[in-house]
Amino acid sequence: MKQFINYLVILLLLFGNISEVLGQQQNFLTTSGNKLYDSTGKEVRLTGVNWFGFETQNYSPHGIWSRDMKSVLQQIKDLGFNTIRVPWCNEMLNPSATIAINSYGTDPYTGVSPMNEEETTVSKPIELLDIFVRWCQENDMKIVLDNHSRAADGFLNEAVWYTPEYSEERWINDWIFIADRYKDFSAVVAMDLNNEPHGSTWGDSNPASDWNKAAERCGNAVLAINPNVLIIVEGVGEFEGNSYWWGGQLMGAKKYPVQLSNPSKLMYSAHEYGPEVSQQDWFTASNFPQNMPGLWNDNFHYLYEEEISPLFLGEFGIKNQDAFGGIAYTWFTEFTDFMGDRYSWTFWSMNPNSGDTGGILQDDWTNVNQWKLDVLTPHLAPFIPNVVGGTGNLPPTARFTSNITSGDAPLTVSFNASTSSDPDGDNLTFSWNFGDGTTATGESISHLFTDIGEYQVVLTVSDGTLSDTETVLITANDADTNIPVVSANISTDLTGGIAPTTINFDASGSTVSDASTLTYSWDFGDGTAGSGMTINHEFVTAGSYVVVLTVANTDGISDTESITIVITAPNNGGDCTFGAPLPNALPTIPNTSYSNMYILGSGGPDLSNVTDFTINWDLQNSGLWQFSMNTNNGVPSWWNDLKSSITSQNFDSTQPSVILSGTGFPNLDGAYNATVDGDNFVLVSKSGAFTIYFSNSSTAPNCEQQLKDPFTEYEVEVKAYPNPVSDKLTIRHAEVLKNARLDILDVSGKVVKRVPSITDTNTVELNLSELKSGVYFIKIFNQKETITKQIIKQ
Repeated sequence: MKQFINYLVILLLLFGNISEVLGQQQNFLTTSGNKLYDSTGKEVRLTGVNWFGFETQNYSPHGIWSRDMKSVLQQIKDLGFNTIRVPWCNEMLNPSATIAINSYGTDPYTGVSPMNEEETTVSKPIELLDIFVRWCQENDMKIVLDNHSRAADGFLNEAVWYTPEYSEERWINDWIFIADRYKDFSAVVAMDLNNEPHGSTWGDSNPASDWNKAAERCGNAVLAINPNVLIIVEGVGEFEGNSYWWGGQLMGAKKYPVQLSNPSKLMYSAHEYGPEVSQQDWFTASNFPQNMPGLWNDNFHYLYEEEISPLFLGEFGIKNQDAFGGIAYTWFTEFTDFMGDRYSWTFWSMNPNSGDTGGILQDDWTNVNQWKLDVLTPHLAPFIPNVVGGTGNLPPTARFTSNITSGDAPLTVSFNASTSSDPDGDNLTFSWNFGDGTTATGESISHLFTDIGEYQVVLTVSDGTLSDTETVLITANDADTNIPVVSANISTDLTGGIAPTTINFDASGSTVSDASTLTYSWDFGDGTAGSGMTINHEFVTAGSYVVVLTVANTDGISDTESITIVITAPNNGGDCTFGAPLPNALPTIPNTSYSNMYILGSGGPDLSNVTDFTINWDLQNSGLWQFSMNTNNGVPSWWNDLKSSITSQNFDSTQPSVILSGTGFPNLDGAYNATVDGDNFVLVSKSGAFTIYFSNSSTAPNCEQQLKDPFTEYEVEVKAYPNPVSDKLTIRHAEVLKNARLDILDVSGKVVKRVPSITDTNTVELNLSELKSGVYFIKIFNQKETITKQIIKQ
């Protein structure tokens, strides 16, 4: 009976609606039972990759800092994928959200040069997404837009589909905006309403948590704007006591199905991962992997088996073949074979900088991990054309720039619409409405706004049949009351060094609200001054210098910004404040053994029972090759080869440094600056609290002054302790913070924890028990300063 019904559905698709199909130009998709069909009635599947970035603070696909965006899209297509799942965040639609894409260099895959030439012309994230969509539309690639989070990088902290800052109304309205923007582009074939609503319920009718009802409200609102697009609904994290992967728990859909205004536009989606993301008991079961199909069926596969819905596996991925003794790879191959040619899916991810899974691309953002492709490629589906028959007329895209958006009346503004485009290559006409009762035509034009006021300038671009519009607000101010705003900004390559030190100062980040010219005056705090947007200055003596930049426009309106530069004295060998000479001043130390170790300052390791410390330092090979300790205090002998990944080093620099890890000595693991004092070797803790002095002398060095607590001096502005940290981390700033924000980032730059508002305190305590072991970075955004501190999580 089911076969007959399916056959009848296909006949209806092919013949019952044939007049609609023949008239349809865009190739949207429809579900029937557990199958997915295009507008001609052909069964299709979406098989692709995730390319993330729009949902992060970059507001753009990751990797385009070293690749051309369209070249990566071409590479995805060349690898045989027909779909890209594109995560995005609501924050990128805020009026204040801006991007600045650089155009430079040559792409290593396609050879295009310069890279991102079109992308660099836009300043809004949504405009960059427009370019992304147009390329996919023109190249027969399908896109699943995934609303990954409300706030940028907020997905780990958002358990439901709304937050205090982003209401359900805002969430739905943003989807309506997206649906309307891309309703004429069948490349945007599906909308994944919310990523992993793991804290939500399913079917309890609680408006604050019931995800399937929220999905109905949002999905129906989207279909009212674009009735052709697929609505993808992910699972939750727990249903009636049964827990599974975030987004993968779809048991509730059987008892409480999502009901859309058009049921043929609904497709359920699950996420599935291996032990690299989180070790689960089913991976260590005695009957693994034979136990996995039962789990998959209980949580989501029953939807396919009972012909309730096609399934879309929005995320699954793997990083290392050998992880967990090969269990990760076994899971990967078993699951891919289980999906076979039945599911639609997008692998996580194209990006190599996903901490849990890595990507299709290797760390160079160009070469591929072929072993992953070897598993995925046999299950790829054919490409799905975006235009049925290829003869339809696509709408043009209107876009224009203006040389200014505000100024004193009378105000002349130049407009240029040359970046408008038409996917069919049709000739375009350009019509302007300046919002002051006047109109004009032409691709490029100037207009005089004579009166004070705000004017909505509208450009209409037409190919003769279809049209598109773009708007911009022009403000003509009263010259007597409009006072420009000047803002000074300083950036430097260094914030300190060993005397004498030359530091480069850059004021190019300074701004003025009108088009007036700025002048730049510098007071270096050492009795000297300078001028210019960029300048360098040599500090010849030790001290703390407050460098003040004054930026002024031609009317004398000014702003100031200051930065503190800390210059330390060269090493004189006589006290605890050991300096850091240039690398070519450091001697080669072949197999030098030291019998005594002295801890200067406080909080350092106990090395009283260490019997030998051997070092072999060859600067011609740029660094420390061999570093070892032997001990008789019960701690196993420790040997550290700095060519391995256990300990990092940077000795080919003006400040030689090393990070020690896995030593087994309490308080020894950590980051150090390295130097020498005569024949002695010195490690200065970057925390500023202590120094380890290695010597064959039977007496400690004569310290004229002990190291100060980092909060009584300017050398260290922020202290994080203990470091390395196990669970609880305390962060202290030298001053009381006012409306500061604190982020903790992993080595890929992803924010893994955030304290959004710190006020009237200089101390923050954090629980880091949920973080994996590794190196992290603390960033404190305090008014105009940003402070970075490295920590190690044990």
